[in-house]
Amino acid sequence: AAVKVFARAALEASSHCSARRNASSSVSGVVAVGVAQQEGLSADLKAAALRDAACTQAADTPEKDPTLEALAIRTGGREVGTIVEVQGACHCQNTNCDALVYLRSGEGYRLALHEKYASLHPMKIVKQGMPSLTGQFAISSLKMETTVYDWNGKAYKPSMCATVIKGKKVPTITQHPCKAASQ
Repeated sequence: AAVKVFARAALEASSHCSARRNASSSVSGVVAVGVAQQEGLSADLKAAALRDAACTQAADTPEKDPTLEALAIRTGGREVGTIVEVQGACHCQNTNCDALVYLRSGEGYRLALHEKYASLHPMKIVKQGMPSLTGQFAISSLKMETTVYDWNGKAYKPSMCATVIKGKKVPTITQHPCKAASQ
């Protein structure tokens, strides 16, 4: 069963990453927002993402405005949170960029997860009322680390982890223990 989850996550991630790399493709539900733009991402959520993903680089190397991409997290027909990816020189390592998960909390949002991933998106699996998330950390064009996060009622925690190596026909999936989340 775990291999099926990883295979599905790897397939979803592969199509998501390919679409993201191809600028002419559109990814359903993703809104790209320049820092100066207000549309598609609320001002408070944009400010929170820029604060939470703040760069720690030297002041003599100013960064161009990062780009924000937002993906709604939905369950039961309602939006329960947002995944925000911050792309920019100090936010990305190769194709892995700051990925922040914000959950609705009253009138605002609270940060629930902050990692670097090539892809992070909700899955169709729902645990304790929240969709599971799958994150893919690209090691090379053929190899990635995949982590499935499940909601435990208070936080997203890694539940299944695997190394996925793309093959000519099917990927090789090697499950291993998860590391604790960096947050």
